[in-house]
Amino acid sequence: MILISILIALIIERLATKERVWQIATYSDKYVTFSQKNSLLKQMINNQVGFYVWLLLPVIALHFIAQVLDFILFELAINVVVLLVCIGCAHLRRCYKDYLNALQRSDNEAASLHAMQLGQGKLDSEGNETVGQTIAWINFTHYGAVLFWFVIFGAEGALTYSLLRYCATSAQSDATSLLDRHSQKINKLQHIVDWLPARIISLGYLIIGNFTHGTSTWLKHAFDFSISNRRVVSDIAHAAEKVEEQFIGCTFEARCMVKLVKRNMLLFLGVIAFLTLFGVIG
Repeated sequence: MILISILIALIIERLATKERVWQIATYSDKYVTFSQKNSLLKQMINNQVGFYVWLLLPVIALHFIAQVLDFILFELAINVVVLLVCIGCAHLRRCYKDYLNALQRSDNEAASLHAMQLGQGKLDSEGNETVGQTIAWINFTHYGAVLFWFVIFGAEGALTYSLLRYCATSAQSDATSLLDRHSQKINKLQHIVDWLPARIISLGYLIIGNFTHGTSTWLKHAFDFSISNRRVVSDIAHAAEKVEEQFIGCTFEARCMVKLVKRNMLLFLGVIAFLTLFGVIG
């Protein structure tokens, strides 16, 4: 069921989910707006402990619906819909295509703008990242980590991670957000839930990329809890897909990284299929 749900969701996501209705931000924005108007939810979100309950309310509702509709076809439908919403990132795909188009017509200013829209440069004092590294991080947060927690905890796990990802992005990008007061707590929680999948997903880069360069970087970061998970994923991906300095910032680098993350996702699906075959996961 898990493997089938993932395959169906990925196929549909590639072919037919371009609107905002298939993005977690659409529903999260409405949830936050409704919480601002509802006195009970607003009080809950402003409370240090109540915030966690507020964050998990949609997950609890999903679990309740899944229990009521306890039928295999309904379970499959719920899994696919939740995955489509959680991995939906059509806006980032558009930014990536616009970035490539800008580079091809030598419009560096537009290319820089689209790179910022992708999220490049949102690192701390650890240094700047290339667009290729940004792509690796986007793939991790919208696909790798979502699918990882889906395999572990089902649709509830995927939804919980995606809601947390939304909260982290919202608190970081909007200082007036209702979530801003919890930004440190959200970032710490995000770091914790990203820690394990970042190491496991990055391990795949070693297998399908440059094993020698990638291994040294993976061993350097693997057991370091203090380093950001974004740095772990981006550095290991960059080492595994070693691009010459002259191609950094060109379409070649971005395309190479896209190919790398796609191969890594295929490897991840292969591992899930193997575990399903031997009955480790359902």
